[in-house]
Amino acid sequence: MVAAAEVRPVSVCTHRAPHSHVGATSSGADRIGRGSPGQAEPCARSLMGWSCAFFVVGSPRAPPRLAAAERAHMAETTTSPLGKCLVAVPILRLADTRRGASRARVARAFAGLASAVAVALGGAAAHAQEPPRDPVAAEALFKAARALVDKGDDAAGCPKFEASLALNPSASTQINIARCREREGKLATAWHDYHRALVLNRETAGEQRRRSLEEVANKGIAALEPRVPKLVIVVKGAPAGMEVLRDGTALPVAALGEPLPVDPGPHEIRASAPGHEAETRSITLAEGETTTVELTLRPAAAAAASAATPPAKADEARGGGTPAWAWISGAAGIALAGASVGFLIDDLSAISALRENCREVPGGTYCDPGYDFAADNARKNRDFGLFVGLGAAGLVAMGVAVYGIVRPGDEAAPAPAAVAVPWIAPSGAGASISGSF
Repeated sequence: MVAAAEVRPVSVCTHRAPHSHVGATSSGADRIGRGSPGQAEPCARSLMGWSCAFFVVGSPRAPPRLAAAERAHMAETTTSPLGKCLVAVPILRLADTRRGASRARVARAFAGLASAVAVALGGAAAHAQEPPRDPVAAEALFKAARALVDKGDDAAGCPKFEASLALNPSASTQINIARCREREGKLATAWHDYHRALVLNRETAGEQRRRSLEEVANKGIAALEPRVPKLVIVVKGAPAGMEVLRDGTALPVAALGEPLPVDPGPHEIRASAPGHEAETRSITLAEGETTTVELTLRPAAAAAASAATPPAKADEARGGGTPAWAWISGAAGIALAGASVGFLIDDLSAISALRENCREVPGGTYCDPGYDFAADNARKNRDFGLFVGLGAAGLVAMGVAVYGIVRPGDEAAPAPAAVAVPWIAPSGAGASISGSF
C-alpha cells in the first residue's frame, strides 16, 4: 500500500496595510500635517512578495476514516506575523491507492507543499525584521512637535518629529525634520531630508495630497541647492589600502574628487594608508562655497627623514646663539670680582687701623696699649691675598663669558666653562682655576 497525495490550492493571504499618515495642509506649504490611517494595500507590499500562498494536500478519494485525522491537522489563526495572513494551512490527507501508483505524482505533491511552507516562512521572517510601527503614538508625537515648533521651541519640538518618524515614517514628518535642520544651519542634512521625503511620499495615499507634499519637498530642495557648501577631497598618489575619513566617517574611494554636499562650518579630513604617514587637514566652509582639499600620503621612511630635519636646524640655531655656559661663567666672574672687592675693602680697613694705632720709632714699631697688632696684620695679609686671587679668577671667568658671547656662530663644540675655587690657609689665600680654553 502506497500513500499518495494530491495538491490543490485553497486560499491566498490578505494583509492589513501599514498605517499611512496623510492630512490636509493647514496653511499652504508652510505647515505639513498628518491625517488618519490609510487604506489597505496588497499582501505583497507587507511581506515583500506573495509569500503567504497556502495549499491543502488531499485526495478526492480519501476514505471517511481519515476525517478525524484531517480535523486534527487543521490550523487555526495565530497571533504571529505568519498567522495574521494564514487562512488555511497545509493539510496532508493520505489515501490508500492501488499498487503501482505514480511515484512522480507523490514527489510533485510533497515538493509543492515544501515550496509553499518555505515561501511562507521567508515572508514571515521578512515581516519580523520590519521596524515596529505605532501610528497612534506617532500621531501624538507629531502634534506635540508641531505645537512646540509653532511656538519657536525647535530644541524640544524637532526631537519629537524624529521620534514620530521612527514609529511611523511619512513624507510630512520628514519634511518637518528637513525644515528643522535648515533652521539649525545644517543645509546639506536638510537637503538630504527633503530627498528622503520624496521617497516616502510614494507611499502617501491620495493623489492630491501626494502632489502637494512633492511640491513642498521640491521647493525646499531648489531653495537649498545654491546654499549648500561642497567639499572636494583629492589624495595624491592614492596608495593601496588608503582610508579617507571626513568628520570621522569613511568615504569610498570613488567619492574622491567629487563635490560632495556638506553642512557649513568646520570639518576635518584625514587620510591614511599602510606604510604611509597619515595627514589630517581642518577646514571651515561657508554657505555656497566649493573648496578643494588636497592631501599627500608620503611613505613612512620619507616622512621620518623629513621630521628629523627641524631638530637639526634647531641644533644649529643653538650653536649659533649664546650658550648657557657663557652666561654661567659670566655670573661666576661677577661674583668672584665682587668678593675680591670686599676683601680689598677689608684689607684697606686693616691697614688704616695699623696706621692709627702703631707708629714707627727708632728700634722698632710702637703700638698703643691694648691694641692687637698681630690680628690686624694677619687680616691685612689674608685680605690682600684673597683680593688678588679672587680678582684674577673673576677676570678669567668673565673673559670666558665674553668669548662665549662673541664667538663665531658656526662653532660646533661649545668651550667648557672655567671653574674657579677659592682657598684659604693660615699662611695665605687664593683661588684655583681649572678648565680648557
